[in-house]
Parts: sequence; structure tokens; C-alpha cells
Amino acid sequence: MHSLLDLPSSPPFHVLFLVVLALTIYVSGYVIYQRFFHPLAGYPGPFLASLTDLWQAHQFYTLKQPYHLTELHAKYGSFVRYGPDKLSVTAEDAVSTIYQKGGRTMPKTEFYDAYGAAHPNVFGMRDEAAHSIRRRHMSHSFSMSYVKEMEVLLDANVEILKEKISGFCDRQEAFDLKKLLHYYTIDVLGELAFSQSFGVQMADDETLVPPVKEHSLLAAVTGAWPLMTMRLKRWLPMVPHEGLQRLFRARAACAQLASRCVQQRLDALKDGDPAGQKRKDILTNLILATHPDTGEHLTQTDLETEAFGFM
Repeated sequence: MHSLLDLPSSPPFHVLFLVVLALTIYVSGYVIYQRFFHPLAGYPGPFLASLTDLWQAHQFYTLKQPYHLTELHAKYGSFVRYGPDKLSVTAEDAVSTIYQKGGRTMPKTEFYDAYGAAHPNVFGMRDEAAHSIRRRHMSHSFSMSYVKEMEVLLDANVEILKEKISGFCDRQEAFDLKKLLHYYTIDVLGELAFSQSFGVQMADDETLVPPVKEHSLLAAVTGAWPLMTMRLKRWLPMVPHEGLQRLFRARAACAQLASRCVQQRLDALKDGDPAGQKRKDILTNLILATHPDTGEHLTQTDLETEAFGFM
């Protein structure tokens, strides 16, 4: 029989043994802390979710996140721990606390870095001072009075939708209402946020729909792993995987679309087109908006990042 004293005593063996021992101690300590001593340890949720953000990243990647999270709330109640440092809350009385106006107790996390770029838009801005100024820049575009002025753009697209539905009814043909409403929404998005319809309803062409789903999926997956978000944004484009490359191509296409629409709108306003001058939409108002203190307009880069965020 051999004892531990008879095992090889070469330096490589000692190093390997110490590495394995250190990793075992670290992992055990981490699991114990996350499960029993972490501030969120008392909240219910999946075991793996309490240990790693990869659990949520996988949920997003497999398109199961919203459905699974709904099931978890049905199982555990209003508070569910779905990440090492994340809580999903559905309790109505918690809304005012979480989203209190001017509150600084719950700042935006690294999750929002996945949706921004070198020049983040108002959605991805984590700097509270910059975010406050940008919100003031944009506030009029979303005021009730201005929204009412944009109603004519919605009405025109509603008429197209009504004609499509009436046509199917007159011909007594079955149709996909979900698809028609999706096309309507995309065209309205184009009218309000990009100063032009994408023409999806009239063309009945899915290829005219901007690849927003792929762009959003990429942001959700990378943002779900805050510790690695910036590294993933930097290195994932280099991975030769067709699925990943398709997502990055979609993001690039959305960015190019936003830039092109901003340039076209700037050119129309610069040329003094009467119809363009009178048009009421979010992008036009944002172009004309001024800094509340300095009176400066947003730069073209800022306009493009905000247009990108509208998607």
C-alpha cells in the first residue's frame, strides 16, 4: 500500500495540487457566500442563477427569458433572484421606490453598456448629470401636446392597415393579424423616429423590416453578463461563428440605417423644404432642440446615437 507520503514530490505535482486546492477553496467559498451570506441570499430563484450571470445570458440566447421569468414569478412570487446581483420585481407597491423621480439610490448598471457605444444614447447613459441634460433635450418630443401633433402620421398608417384588413375580409381570405400589426408598428416607428415610413405595409415585404430583433438579442445577451460586457463587445465580433456574425451584421445595419435617416433629415431641413420644415416627428424635434442652458444643438453623432436607440 502507498500513503500520500509516497506520491511523487516533484515541483509540478505540488504546483498542480496547490492550484486545485486553491480553486476548490475559492469555488466552495463563493458558493457558500452567494447562497447564504449575500444580501440577496434570502430571495428565491434558480440555484445556478444565484451563482453566475451566464444563466440569464443563456436564457436570452435561447429566447426563453421572458417566458421562464414569468414561470419563476408564478412559482416564487413577486421577488425572484435571477442573477448573483439581480432581482426581478413584480410587486406594484415597489414601483414608486424603484423608479422614484430624481432618485439616486438605484443607478443604472453595466447592463446598459451593451446598448450604448462610445457615445451612449439616453437609454444607455449611466452618467446621471449627462442623462438629465439629454432628457431635458428630448422632453418636448414626448410631451402629450407634441404627441398629439404627430397623430396625423399614425392616422395615415392606420388607414393602410384598415385597407389591408378590409381587403382580406372582402376576399374572405384568412390572414395573419399579428404580422399586419407588426408591419404597422414598424412603419409608425419609421414615421415618428426616422421621419420616413419603411413602407413595409404597402410592400408586404418582411425584408424591409430593420433587423431590430437580432440587435436587441445581441445587446441582451452581452448585457446579461455585466462583468464581461465590454470584453464581449470587443472580442465577440472576431469569433468566426455564423450565428454571432449575423447578430453583429444586424447591429451594423441598424446603425447604418439610423445614420442614413439622420443625414437625410438634416439635408431636408438645410434645403428649406417647406413640407419638411412643417413635419412633426421625434427626429425633427430632436434636431431642432437646444441645450436648456447653452442653447447648443445636439451634434450629428448624438443624433445618430439617439436614432439608433429608437430601435
